[in-house]
Amino acid sequence: MINKEIIKKLDLSDMMGVIANFHNQVRNSIDLLKSAPKIQDCYRIKRILIAGMGGSAISGDLARSFIAKNHPEINIPIIVLRNYDLPNWVDEHTLVICISYSGNTEETLSVVEQAKLKTSNIIGIASGGRLLEICTQNSIGFTQVPSGMQPRAALGYLFFAVYNLLIANFCKVCTISKSMIEEQMLADYLEAKSKEYGNLGDNNAAINLAKEIHNKQVVIYSSSDVLDVVNLRWRGQLQENSKNLAFGNLVPEMNHNEINSFKYPKTIIDNTFFVVLIDKNEHSSNRKRLETLCKILSEITPNLKVIESKEDMPIIRLFEFIYLADWVSFYLGILNGQDPTEIELITKFKQIMSN
Repeated sequence: MINKEIIKKLDLSDMMGVIANFHNQVRNSIDLLKSAPKIQDCYRIKRILIAGMGGSAISGDLARSFIAKNHPEINIPIIVLRNYDLPNWVDEHTLVICISYSGNTEETLSVVEQAKLKTSNIIGIASGGRLLEICTQNSIGFTQVPSGMQPRAALGYLFFAVYNLLIANFCKVCTISKSMIEEQMLADYLEAKSKEYGNLGDNNAAINLAKEIHNKQVVIYSSSDVLDVVNLRWRGQLQENSKNLAFGNLVPEMNHNEINSFKYPKTIIDNTFFVVLIDKNEHSSNRKRLETLCKILSEITPNLKVIESKEDMPIIRLFEFIYLADWVSFYLGILNGQDPTEIELITKFKQIMSN
């Protein structure tokens, strides 16, 4: 049962309000395009390294994946680092983008300190914290995003901070006006979806999917061609907002191994819910693989949901999948009797690590 009283009792930090107003993150981020830090002599940049963890890293991953598929004119390798140490290949021809929503993520702070010794091409993105101090003290370009959220809930600010930075500096055929129009259209789309998913009626697709998933572990499948990072986002939101076990894998690789495991242990298979994500512009062979996977799964279990976007604009299709994950994970958290915002075990882990 999901109603206003239960949500009010469990959602102590108003995660529902944050998700419902996600469209405002997109609207407010349009100004980041006009004020994106400038990379001096950007033609000299041969590689881009984006360093971050958790909800901050996913923004870099989404930018990398989306640019690779939709902006071939940005012909520069983009690598996302989730760790403490810079790769040995980082040099003066590398742009290092360090993202930490809080500004205090220890892995990211380690990276920025090392990057200072190897390249002058560094950009920081944070709401404040130690990363802002380091960038200010060393005259490093910086984009400041609004504070007060969980990093995973600030994806709109973080993604567009990275995406607009790269578009403004490395996309010679892009225009600010066109990008602003697309981002405005995305914000309008998300606002309409917010009203749809925020309505607690029987026709709410996010609530209905959360009910189907309830009391099951979740496995997300998609292709590695388009929705690899969206797959990761779905898992992360279910894990953090819902406190629900969630795993995932990618086509075509899983067709060569994991698909053969859909027999045992039977009790686990019976208590697993499978979500398959399909994009409008899948590689034809991967689409066939995903459809074949769905056929096999449907013969094994009724616990299957296929989600396919047919929106024309790529940026809208990307966030259509992401926004649904936000709402499904929120409602599943409520069904699990959990506060969607709290991160008790992550906090406990950090406390143990600090001793």
